[in-house]
Amino acid sequence: PNSNTYSLTGQVIEAGGEPVPLGVAPDRLEEIEARFRWGLGCDLLISSAGVSVGEHDFVKAALEKLGAEQHLWLVNMRPGKPIAFATIPSTGKGALPVIELPGNPVSAMVTFELFVRPALRRLGGHARLQRPVVQARALAAIPNPGRRRGFLRVALTADESGGYGARLTGDQSSGILRSMVAADGLAVIPGDSTIAAGEMVPVILLREVR
Repeated sequence: PNSNTYSLTGQVIEAGGEPVPLGVAPDRLEEIEARFRWGLGCDLLISSAGVSVGEHDFVKAALEKLGAEQHLWLVNMRPGKPIAFATIPSTGKGALPVIELPGNPVSAMVTFELFVRPALRRLGGHARLQRPVVQARALAAIPNPGRRRGFLRVALTADESGGYGARLTGDQSSGILRSMVAADGLAVIPGDSTIAAGEMVPVILLREVR
């Protein structure tokens, strides 16, 4: 099912943007290029999937046919390593930014929060670009295996002193959409480390917690 269209559309609206869905492109270079051409009048283009190194990952090649310059590819984070940023020149408004997100649902949503949302906020003239970060006490161990910095989905509880407690929302696989739906925030954890129960961890707030 095409969950990314719906989740990313909702995130664009929440960030103050006006989404212009361009449809789902088959894994063919000309179809992907056509979708990008349809969006040349927008202020920012967002794609999901097709940006890794697979046989049918044509997003970067399609952008190259439009004269795009790639500025970034791959970020040392999980979920969301295969993300890229490019600009398409001479669209009438100056260079058109393109943020190429991963295809896995959670990876797309997390990378949207970290990279797309601040860009949309800036384009919309908002003063606050980033979401607030709070310190929360781990209610159970929060492991982050592997070398990449983790942005792990956590549910928060507020205590009487105004602090927060955090625990994982469940399976943290990048295809488990419910881990993001149930999340109040993203716990930011260095690679190859575990936040023990009772320790403090920085959490990017995704919504108000009462």
